[in-house]
Amino acid sequence: MNATPNQLQDLLELNALDQLILKSRTEAEQLGQDATYVKLQADLKATSGEFIAANNVIDGLKLDLKRLESDVELVDKRMAKDVASLRTTAVVKDAQGLQHEIKTLERRKQELEDQELEIMEGLEQATKNLAEITSRRSEIESELRTVVEGLNREKARLLSGLELAQADRKQLVGRLPAELVELFEAKRRRAIPIGRLIHSECGACRMSISATNLAGILKAPIDQLVFCPDCAAILVR
Repeated sequence: MNATPNQLQDLLELNALDQLILKSRTEAEQLGQDATYVKLQADLKATSGEFIAANNVIDGLKLDLKRLESDVELVDKRMAKDVASLRTTAVVKDAQGLQHEIKTLERRKQELEDQELEIMEGLEQATKNLAEITSRRSEIESELRTVVEGLNREKARLLSGLELAQADRKQLVGRLPAELVELFEAKRRRAIPIGRLIHSECGACRMSISATNLAGILKAPIDQLVFCPDCAAILVR
């Protein structure tokens, strides 16, 4: 098979475009694996768990506080009833029993109020903790938005370059003989399809060509296709 020097130059350019297209596709695919992006996503997931846990703690404390407030209300009602009964009773034994119960209820109320205070202190600390988590989460979300915007810009740039490279490739293929393109594609599926002959070295596989093989390559007519004896790539003299 023959090829003009211009056609060989077009094949070299086609190979360069294929490498550029592969590189651009690989880089675009790897954007989702960006180290900063992956870390921020993990941090955001972690703070989501912390946020839910902190809210659950607050909800639990609020429920406990509500229960204690209900218990205090019941104690107050019972005390009020006992005090009213104490004012109206004329039986000494009954009065003594009511006084004892009132004192017991007062102690119980004090215990409940101490528990309320403890829970309120815990609620205050839990609220501060939630605020810190929320603030940290907001910072991560802000950083993540900035990173995503940068990655999207980079992806747009890569896709734009990829589109131009594909258009250039299509134009190149269109002006080359079909059989030459078929040969190039067949070799490209196996390895690097073409390379320059630099002194005695193949530009595709970087192997040195023996003196005997090199002599045969150099003797071939300029428009005759020659190939690397090691990797079978098309050689451009």
